[in-house]
Amino acid sequence: MPLHKGKELQEMMQQYSAMKALQLLVALADCEGEISLAELSAITGIPPSSSHRILQEMQHCGFVLKDETQKRYRVGFEARLLAMQLQKTNFLHEAAKDEMTRLNDLSLETIHLIGEEDMEAVYLAKRGAKNSVGLHSAVGKRIPLHCTGGGKALLAWKSEAWLKTYLSKVHLEGFTPNTITNEVALRRELEVIRVQGYALDNHEHHSDVVCIAAPIFDVNNSAVASIGIAAPDYRFPLEKALSYSDELLCSAARITEKLGWEYPINLPKEL
Repeated sequence: MPLHKGKELQEMMQQYSAMKALQLLVALADCEGEISLAELSAITGIPPSSSHRILQEMQHCGFVLKDETQKRYRVGFEARLLAMQLQKTNFLHEAAKDEMTRLNDLSLETIHLIGEEDMEAVYLAKRGAKNSVGLHSAVGKRIPLHCTGGGKALLAWKSEAWLKTYLSKVHLEGFTPNTITNEVALRRELEVIRVQGYALDNHEHHSDVVCIAAPIFDVNNSAVASIGIAAPDYRFPLEKALSYSDELLCSAARITEKLGWEYPINLPKEL
């Protein structure tokens, strides 16, 4: 068999195994309590030998739990955690979508909804720029927290314990001459953000991009996400970005209220 054909077959088999794993996980989630290997095999149509191998792999990752005495399976903690995260992300996007559209119509620029995962910022949702040239961001893509508007808006409301852990584990990489790369300067920046309520990326992650973002809070008064406007600096200089600060804070407050919490940042009186 030609080498490239062998590689294609291997990739196809990996995809097939992944689909069978999803089938088993869905079957486990649908049943109440625990279920036997034979029952799982009957529901999914996957042979017991294949089911057993895949379940063992998912056990190792925490997605499946097995009662060794009864030889029965149930959904594991990691699968439940994933379901909660997906539910939260969907609910958050639903709460934010109207304000994302409003800011997009108002600014004509790219609007991002950003969350934090494993000490990185993650694009949760996006409204593309209505101008001819937009940004090459994508939902699901990860970016640094320390040098992005959305990331710093989240960092500013993290607990001191979380921030200490972050600073001990994450290298503050310099992407441009404007990137903050030391702890003292970053902490000073976060203090400013907490006072003014919004964060800026002033050519810090990309040399030709400016961004302004504000935090969104959940019922635990935690900054669960941020909403921001980002654009190339030739049409979105710092002064223009700052001109949207009041509207951005207003949008973040409205989303926070939809999530069941009163916005903890003072808003401009005219809003």
